[in-house]
Amino acid sequence: MMMMMMTNLLQNRLPVHLNRRDVDSSSHASSCLSSFNETTSVFGLHTSWSRTKIQNLGSSPEPSRITVDGNPVDAVSTFVYLGSLQSSDGYCTTDIRRRISLAALVMSSLDSIWKDRRLSTLIKIRTHLTLVQ
Repeated sequence: MMMMMMTNLLQNRLPVHLNRRDVDSSSHASSCLSSFNETTSVFGLHTSWSRTKIQNLGSSPEPSRITVDGNPVDAVSTFVYLGSLQSSDGYCTTDIRRRISLAALVMSSLDSIWKDRRLSTLIKIRTHLTLVQ
């Protein structure tokens, strides 16, 4: 019974599609986020407005800062989501450069292991393979 009520509630109150085909203006984005906030509050969830950002995907101009229910929402051109850098231009070169620099930082922090004469070459090879694979 509870699952049916939640399903009906989701079907009736959660038509929030925030992709570039649906949101075409700042006011429309604000109304979509407001609807999202109302729907999540039904389930006891709260929106962290300080961490909520909007991003334009594509070639249209970056949206301005919008206000949703009195809370400011900033526009960003890039952000990290699940370890991947998402950029507005749609290209992944910045993400690739970021990942290479992170890997280089980790490998350089292991200099003491690579230079240690007490560790066998086999252990060093296993360490390297574990990090790379």
